[in-house]
Amino acid sequence: MTATEALRYIDSDGHILEHPSAMPDYAPAEWRDRVWHIETHDDGVEYLHYNDFVMPSNGLSLAGTAGFPDDEVDRARSGNMRYTEVRPAAYNAKARLQDMDTDGIDLAVLYPTSMLGLQSVADEEFARVQARAYNDWASDHTQEGEGRLFAAGAVPPMNDEAGVQAVADEIRRVAEKPGMVSVFLRPNPSVDWRPFNDRIYDPVWQAAADTGLVLAFHPFLMPDLPGACRGLKLARPFADWSYAPSDQEPEGGWQMGNILFTQAIANPVDVMHSIAYITAGGVCERFPDTKFLFLEANGGWLVPWLERLDHHSKKFEWDVPWLNMLPSEYFRRQCWISFDPDESMLAFTADSPLCGADRIVWASDYPHPDAKFPGVTEELAEALAPLSHEQQSVITSESALALYGIG
Repeated sequence: MTATEALRYIDSDGHILEHPSAMPDYAPAEWRDRVWHIETHDDGVEYLHYNDFVMPSNGLSLAGTAGFPDDEVDRARSGNMRYTEVRPAAYNAKARLQDMDTDGIDLAVLYPTSMLGLQSVADEEFARVQARAYNDWASDHTQEGEGRLFAAGAVPPMNDEAGVQAVADEIRRVAEKPGMVSVFLRPNPSVDWRPFNDRIYDPVWQAAADTGLVLAFHPFLMPDLPGACRGLKLARPFADWSYAPSDQEPEGGWQMGNILFTQAIANPVDVMHSIAYITAGGVCERFPDTKFLFLEANGGWLVPWLERLDHHSKKFEWDVPWLNMLPSEYFRRQCWISFDPDESMLAFTADSPLCGADRIVWASDYPHPDAKFPGVTEELAEALAPLSHEQQSVITSESALALYGIG
């Protein structure tokens, strides 16, 4: 057996598609019609029912097309694939295990798909019910995974102090559910654009510290919360080589634009913003027991970003009087970042003293269309080839074990 063959693979950020019909069973009776689910109407078309909003659900199927041939991906992208025609493993635990076996993945931590947008739902009471229903279903889903599946909990909006407390309360509730090892926040300063070192968010960091759940920052492609996508107006319509005039912007903002620019720009910018305020902003100083994870924004920029934060914290130390360590030292103590398996900077970052292999996890993004399937672990092994076997083992599994407390 070669060293590469001996590696154990743990996926730290896979995804699950919300089950088409299961979640209403986890909601109080008076909310079941509104909780996320798919119904087939008399016209034979599948419709999403979500918070009194009804729409054809075919457009959601693209999220479950990992490994599909190009013509099937095109069928999903054009709205001609039913939601129930997605890859079975998208929401079936037994099928998921089979696909994990194909790539030699031992364990997987599953983040949601549609529920990534839950924190922007305007009806906060509904959002709290929906979060509980999703989290209870996700916990039960992991129990069908023969001890190999784990899940991250969704939380309701954080628009004010009451919303922050509701998130903290849900974190404590989720921590009691089997199979739940994380909760995620969008990397968006949602309370009046206040950065994350504002004390208003303290109950969230404290709840994560008290429960041991990982606090993961996971971006989403919509301009529905404060952040780069909204602030830079990345959803502004573009046609005939001209952007829509700003005076045409709807009161609620433009809602969707070019997904390439949305994700290429906003995901890393929002995560870089979050890292800055979590480390240099003093959150890690005040909450040393909270574990922070930064997801789905690549990682090759991390070392120069930490270098910049360290440099500025020395040159402008009067602006960060609360720091007793360098931002990179806080990162090394209690933060992790995920890499895509094909990132060329993975080995460089693992060798850097500002990060190191033990602060890196890897993510498949399966079953989303950009996921490599099959072959993701082979792709990761190629990216790790310059590293020692010990470093490779840390990245493929050991850092995830330490982070999530699993395995």
